[in-house]
This record gives sequence, structure tokens and C-alpha cells, in this order.
Amino acid sequence: MNEKTVLNFLKKQTNAVLLDLLCSAFHEMNSSQKRSVFGSIIKEIKPSKLDGKKVLRDVKQFHRESLTGAYYAPFDINSKNFSHIPEETEEWFEELNDHLLSSTQLTKQKDHSCAIDCFSMLYDLIEKMGDGDEIIFADEYGTWMIPGDEKVYISAYIASLAATTLPEDYAKTIIPLLRKDSYESFFNNVYSTAIKSANKDQKKRLRAEIKKQKIRIK
Repeated sequence: MNEKTVLNFLKKQTNAVLLDLLCSAFHEMNSSQKRSVFGSIIKEIKPSKLDGKKVLRDVKQFHRESLTGAYYAPFDINSKNFSHIPEETEEWFEELNDHLLSSTQLTKQKDHSCAIDCFSMLYDLIEKMGDGDEIIFADEYGTWMIPGDEKVYISAYIASLAATTLPEDYAKTIIPLLRKDSYESFFNNVYSTAIKSANKDQKKRLRAEIKKQKIRIK
């Protein structure tokens, strides 16, 4: 296919035709190609107000499909293909990131109840992924494959927890995040964020649980 011929033709088309073609091209791309072509655009799009109930429905569906193996694509790993990442795995991390972004927007909207429900399901999947459940497949994978900034997502999750939960529930939910952070060399600074966000009683309960369960903190 001649690039010059195609581009000369496209220059003469209407915006509607070009948009239809762009939509078709988008759906033909794999996750890596979409990120390469449209990644910079996504950063410029200002978030709009979201319907919390719809976001929650979408997250529930993603959670359910993930647990039933919809994104699990195993293959026989050998010395030649060990670095291959299945498209299903790439797609899972892209969709996970989209849902984390939406949940973060719910926190910004102060829709804390829906935000907590969404985050709890998403981090349940992340925890299960780390434990080796058959959710995704690759020789090596981890939260470093999430395209967005997990620090931002965890901060939003903690903010919603701090705004709405009792001290015991706050501590109970933060502890798994602290454990995960300790396994990842405290990359997301969960303890610092949790203490800054918490009220006096939440801080007291969290510190007591950390001491009781001997959780490593930075």
C-alpha cells in the first residue's frame, strides 16, 4: 500500500469520513499500538463527571470476567518466547488502568461510596494477580505494567476511605495495601499517604494494627 497515495486521498475527505476511518483503525489496533498512537492524547483529555453507578457496573463486569479467565491466555514458555506478552494480558492492564482512572474521578467527585466499591474490587484483582491466580498470563508481570500512576490511584482510594470509614474499617482496608507496598520496596508510599489522609482515631487504629501485625513500613 502506497502511503503517499493514501494520504493524498485522505486530505480530500470530509471530517466524518476521516473519523469513521479513525474509529476503524482504532479497533484494528492491539493495546500496544493504541498506547503508542493515542497515549499522548489521553493525557490531554480533561476528565468529565461520571455516573458512579455505571462505573460500578463496569468494574463489577470486569472483575467477574477477570475471575472467570476471560483474559487468561497461557502458552508454552521456552527460551525463544519467554518475553512474549499475550494481547489479552496487555488488554487487561489497559482496562484495569481505565477503571482505576474512573474510580479516581469518583473520589474527586466525592462519590466515595462507589469509589471504594470500585477500588476494592480492582485491588482484589491486583492481589489475586500477585498471588498467581489464573487472571492473566506471562513469564513476568506486575503492577509496573499498569500504564497510569498507581500512586495517584492509591491516594484516591485512601482519600475515600478516610472520608467515610470507621477507624477499624480504615485500618482493615489499608493493611493489605501496606503489605503490597512493602513487597514493592515502598514504591507507592502507602503508609505516608494513609497517615496524612486519616483523622486522629483512624491514625491511632492503623498504627495499632501495624504494630500488632508487625507490618513493615517505610
